[in-house]
Amino acid sequence: MKWLIHIWKTFKIGLVLFGLAVIIGFTNSRQNERYVNDVHILIDNQFENYFINQEDVLSLIDERGKDYLLSSNFGSLNLKQLENSIEAHQFVNDAQAYIGLEGNMSIKVIQNRPIARVVVSNGSDYYIGVDGDILPESAHYTARVVLMYLANDNWIDGENIKNSEQGQEIFELIQFITHDEFWNAQISAIRVEKNQEVVLEPQVTKQEVIFGKPENIEKKFRKLMTFYKQILPYKGWNTYASVNLKFKNQIVCK
Repeated sequence: MKWLIHIWKTFKIGLVLFGLAVIIGFTNSRQNERYVNDVHILIDNQFENYFINQEDVLSLIDERGKDYLLSSNFGSLNLKQLENSIEAHQFVNDAQAYIGLEGNMSIKVIQNRPIARVVVSNGSDYYIGVDGDILPESAHYTARVVLMYLANDNWIDGENIKNSEQGQEIFELIQFITHDEFWNAQISAIRVEKNQEVVLEPQVTKQEVIFGKPENIEKKFRKLMTFYKQILPYKGWNTYASVNLKFKNQIVCK
């Protein structure tokens, strides 16, 4: 008798599960037939950069833009593929797409952050991103970041500055300047000479800063701070044309 009861319970459970599967399948089928009601795009401008706009995002998905999405039903859309298409843009760090219960598609885009702009005399300028990646100019916005002037750029890889030893060293210098509130405001430009030595151009004072090789970065900036705090106030802000930080334990003023 007990075995009959066990079989009956098992049958009822199986029947319930089968019913749920049918309902879920029917619901999914109906859901896949629904069309996108509206499209909402949020571009995260946490760094106040506007390198990519809503029209750019839509065109990355399909050249027909919003019309393509509004004419598509849920079942025909591959959200992961949409995200990958958007993330292929160099100014996009991450993209998330989802469809809400009301049928609206939401797309959130997080931009890459540039930390330096390379000024090119015979071509187009380009940016160096927060991860060292090379970013093109934008038709929408120009970032206020430290400028870089290069005697030659044969040491820069076309994809990421960190892919070469020289590029890695320069990147660490840019990072140090960018992450320090005072130096980020004070240093307006970096000149990289043919011998890979660096000259810094300050924002406020007139002295060029002969930095030398991009090594012992923190120590050299401590010496530069000593120059600003202990020498210039007594000698006068425009007394010297240059300050040289290349030599160990010395500050050479000219």
